[in-house]
Amino acid sequence: MNPKMSLRILQIVLGVVLFLYSGQLVIEQLHGDHQSPAFFVLTVLGSAEAIAAVVFLFATPIGGPALLLTFAVAALFHILHGQAGEVGVLLIYAAAVLAAMSGRRAEREVADGR
Repeated sequence: MNPKMSLRILQIVLGVVLFLYSGQLVIEQLHGDHQSPAFFVLTVLGSAEAIAAVVFLFATPIGGPALLLTFAVAALFHILHGQAGEVGVLLIYAAAVLAAMSGRRAEREVADGR
């Protein structure tokens, strides 16, 4: 398998998985205790991540940075709630997003003759 195909598969799998996980978070929040102080933050963050994941599938230069921003906010949220161990997964997601973004950027540069 060539590197271009590998990065495209990574992008698709990552986008779909992030969309599903984000959707699950939003659904859990909507079915949970709406009195929780974190309810609003988690609902907005999950919704933003789900939208960014879909955009990432079709427009990597837009969806990628949006996902990285949601990961940064989620990491801060986890750290502030004493869940620093959860940040590692977000770092792996961020690395995968950066890999997919760099692959798409390199693809565009080759097409432009750079």
